[in-house]
Amino acid sequence: MRRKLILIFLSLGILFILIGILIFPKNNSNNKFLKSSILNSISSTPQIINSSPSAIISKNLRKEFVSEVFDGDTIKTQDGEIIRYLGINSPEKTDPFFFQALEKNKALVLGKEVFLEPDITQKDRYQRSLYYVYLGSTFVNLEIVKNGLAVSQTLPPDVKYQDKILEAQRQARQNCLGLWKGLCENSKPACIKISNINFDAKGNDNTNKNGEWIEIKNTCSNNVSMNDWILKDSSASNKYTFTNFSLNSNSIVDLYSGCGQNSDNKLYWVCPEQKYAVWNNSGDHAYLYNEKGELVSDLEY
Repeated sequence: MRRKLILIFLSLGILFILIGILIFPKNNSNNKFLKSSILNSISSTPQIINSSPSAIISKNLRKEFVSEVFDGDTIKTQDGEIIRYLGINSPEKTDPFFFQALEKNKALVLGKEVFLEPDITQKDRYQRSLYYVYLGSTFVNLEIVKNGLAVSQTLPPDVKYQDKILEAQRQARQNCLGLWKGLCENSKPACIKISNINFDAKGNDNTNKNGEWIEIKNTCSNNVSMNDWILKDSSASNKYTFTNFSLNSNSIVDLYSGCGQNSDNKLYWVCPEQKYAVWNNSGDHAYLYNEKGELVSDLEY
């Protein structure tokens, strides 16, 4: 009896195998459905590799379709959400290399699905959502900095990948790419330099803005007109334009962050004073551009 049962089960097994061989190859719709299900499952999982700092599959990432690109670091999703890239700052509309950064960002993400990774802070002061952005294996924030079309913007506590971004910036600077090109090819004398930044005022920086200042030095043997030159920090909000000013030979001018009376060796950012001080105590980057938009000098701390 036991032997008969074994033979019956073996016969049924062989029969099912034969039925499967005969039926499933012809059932293309089932095969297509199965294949589609597998592919959809794979495509919906963010594969963060190579350029990605984490080089892992993360379940924390959101998938969004990019419907509009505003500049080198800001996009809009199909649902109307404004996304600001974390850790970087690209040129504003009136800045050199704005259009190059815009076109690079468009080429990377416009009309495509990207994955969004958060850090600590969810929104900036303009209520834009803050994310690291990935396109396949490309870490978009990093890619734009690598091409010299954005600079590192270190804003604690959102510093998850700042070491990677700073390294990309160093490489772009060393290779004179994009924003850094002027350091290699500017037509102005190399004797105009940012020589020092006193970034930490006594007490509250925001109520003692003239307690912080930046020094610019002219080591030339002649005076240099700085009319229409621009000094800015690593943010998009702090920018100073020199007006009717020449820096005397072998002299230093101090540019204070508050309000005051300008002179040959002392300049003041704005009157009336803005709400916040200019230079971040946790670290910042100063950039000095000539009237042609060429980067003449920079200083990071």
